[in-house]
Amino acid sequence: MALHASTFAAVSRAASEDSFASEWTGDGDWMRYARGVLAELRGAGVAVPPLRVAVASDVPIGAGLSSSAALEVAIARAALEIAGVSWNPREIALLCQRAEHVHAGTPCGIMDQWCVAHAAPGEAMLLDCATLRWESIALPAVLAIEIVDSGVRHALRDGGYAARRRDVEEAARHLGVPLLAELPRERWNEIASLPPTVARRARHVVQECARVHEAVAALRAGELARFGALLLESHASLRDDFDVSTPELDAIVSDAMRGGALGARMTGGGFGGSAIVARRTDARG
Repeated sequence: MALHASTFAAVSRAASEDSFASEWTGDGDWMRYARGVLAELRGAGVAVPPLRVAVASDVPIGAGLSSSAALEVAIARAALEIAGVSWNPREIALLCQRAEHVHAGTPCGIMDQWCVAHAAPGEAMLLDCATLRWESIALPAVLAIEIVDSGVRHALRDGGYAARRRDVEEAARHLGVPLLAELPRERWNEIASLPPTVARRARHVVQECARVHEAVAALRAGELARFGALLLESHASLRDDFDVSTPELDAIVSDAMRGGALGARMTGGGFGGSAIVARRTDARG
């Protein structure tokens, strides 16, 4: 879903080669993402001239809130604008994902770029990342989603994310399915035959996919208690089966529940970052 944070990119023509500036003093890593987007646009045949690029953002870096995807989409939109070319959100999202793979070295999925390019206020998004089928899910007016930053920073390119992806792909090969999400429920018992770590990864994936659809049904029915319970189940699975939570994120979830939240879970790629907390805003607390 969309959140109240923004990344802005301002561009102008440069004399000879791209140059970059941002408020992120001392951290030039972001330029790999920006350069990657420009390179991919040019490789796709868009006549992007040499640019001067300035970036400002209040999306926290490494907080599990899609800061890299926000940067990529902002750069892409600004570059397309100055080149006089119009692309739809789907094309932008896919190009930005490719830029992150090739130029930043992160084998990320499409969710972050897709959401940044498509999301609208007041709604969540149900996305099938394999087929790119998606639909908007209205959020109940009495539901508030809070973001709590753990203060622990992560970088998906550090290897934990790629390792989880390898485990999941190994599980799919053992089970003979292209994607674990395609494993029918009646075959879930076969997961127990996998090596222990790979089995835990696979169990998280298949159960999490099912939880997503249950959560959508709960939101549509206004069953917020059920929605909150699913968030908690999700966090437990991310913590125990996928091993991507941290003590700080676990503490945020526990504190939220003691404070009367409907539910809470870590968000993003894990190993730090933020948690989301769901609360009711009406008289029922």
